[in-house]
Amino acid sequence: MSSDASTPSDGTTDPASEAARPPGGTDRAIEPDEQVTTSNGEDDEGPSRGTLRDVADSLGISSAVALRALRGLDDIKPQMRERVRETAERLHYPLEELVEETDQRGVVAVLVNTMRNTWISDLVRAIRIELSATGRSAVVVPTRRRVPEYPVAADTDAIESLVHLGVDGFLMISDLADMDSVLSATGDRPFVGIGCSKQFVGHIDTVRIDDEVGQGLLVDHLVGLGHREIAHVGGVGAAVARERAEAFRKAMERHGLGELARVEPGDFTEQVGQTAGSMLLRGSQVPTAVTCANDVTAVGVLSAAREAGYSVPEQLAVAGYGNTSLASSGISQITSVDPNSSRLGALAAQFLVERVSGHEVAARDVAVAPSIVVRRTSSAGPRPETTRRKRISVD
Repeated sequence: MSSDASTPSDGTTDPASEAARPPGGTDRAIEPDEQVTTSNGEDDEGPSRGTLRDVADSLGISSAVALRALRGLDDIKPQMRERVRETAERLHYPLEELVEETDQRGVVAVLVNTMRNTWISDLVRAIRIELSATGRSAVVVPTRRRVPEYPVAADTDAIESLVHLGVDGFLMISDLADMDSVLSATGDRPFVGIGCSKQFVGHIDTVRIDDEVGQGLLVDHLVGLGHREIAHVGGVGAAVARERAEAFRKAMERHGLGELARVEPGDFTEQVGQTAGSMLLRGSQVPTAVTCANDVTAVGVLSAAREAGYSVPEQLAVAGYGNTSLASSGISQITSVDPNSSRLGALAAQFLVERVSGHEVAARDVAVAPSIVVRRTSSAGPRPETTRRKRISVD
């Protein structure tokens, strides 16, 4: 395996990933062009299929307009209907799955481990848009939130009830607890993972964020500004957090900064992010920049910086992950990795529909290349007087 941070460790290839990591060019959008790989190491038959969102974006129209055009509705001009259909054919959109507006085929259950993350809302929106073209709807099902008082059996009971009600299949957003029980409860229904860790690759269809590209983009951006002492808050709890921490280390090694790479243990919560940030700012070698496992953690690090008297970005650069509303709203304006949620959700929905329709291949995996959105929190390099900070007294 190459040491390049843009190469997924499980062998999945993504032509967009290489383009995603230009030296110093980290604030541009990346066009997704994934290669689907099956668990036996072979490419899936034919080119990767386009989604309804891909068709719409190619023409600069909304997904709703694209869908109405493909259905041949009279409120769309004939020229537009023709352009949309030609684009759909060029992008290999599965027109055979398209149904009339009044044709309702079934329901898909979307399993989530939290309702508080706006990233999940973005995914669900993309899933519903893609499913609507096939006459299907989505129902969101909250699962166990890692609290003792929530019984594990409640998840499996709910899933078994959905199976008995006749849902077409299941989409899982992020890793869920007790996956063996979850998969057993779903029976023979199709099951696709979205934004999950690599541990499920080869077992179920997976559509993941290419975190090696994502962390590589953040480190490239910060190094390009002159930062060398860069830390990462994460690596605790979910497998995805550990994978992002490892991707950070690889990105630092690629720049010859492996010895300076520091991972401060943290999960996806603001409270732990604040605690980890405080630990970093109280150390003998305070970093000049911090990347975080997600945007919520970044908010916690920003709080720690304010309490310690560090100005952002002049004395400390901070970057998140997920490009949620937390990153773009308010006065914080957090630099963040955009995981391309619309692409993730649409591809996963398409995989599920194909399985429901009898598409039988080995388990498929695709890593979607993210992009970086540079905002205020990382808009400055390290000032000369802050490159080697003194230990802060906490007495």
